[in-house]
Amino acid sequence: MSPFFGWIKCNTDGAYDEITGANGVGYVMRDSSCKASFCASLVFQAKSVEEAEARAIWAVMKKALEQKFNHVIIKSDAKNLIDKFSISYFDGDTSIDTIFKDIQFFSLKFVDCTFSFQPRFCNAVAHELAQWVTNKQCLYVLVCAFCLANPNNRGNH
Repeated sequence: MSPFFGWIKCNTDGAYDEITGANGVGYVMRDSSCKASFCASLVFQAKSVEEAEARAIWAVMKKALEQKFNHVIIKSDAKNLIDKFSISYFDGDTSIDTIFKDIQFFSLKFVDCTFSFQPRFCNAVAHELAQWVTNKQCLYVLVCAFCLANPNNRGNH
């Protein structure tokens, strides 16, 4: 479902392999026409699944602020985090408390910021981006909206 006009929907996902420690996050930002305006895959030094999921939310909120968006919907399959953030509970354990506080700080900079749970099957693009970067272990990959809209086009855009 697309967001209302003037809103941006941000789907996020974090991945963490407990055996290897490989981790990554992915996110996709869509406008009211459901067009992807920005996507990214990133690697952090996450130490848990919860931290990877929180870093995905942190990264997309930071990008939304940089892009000067005012109304954002954050969607994630990390139900425990979404439940906490939806009731403005931003306390985490000592390893991720700073990330939670940043997310709280970022959320206050928007005119409106909504956190919403979305099952993984509805969050496929963000999930695939997180899985891809986890397996590749590169630092940062950007995917332009044109490339997402035109998957058969292999040129540089």
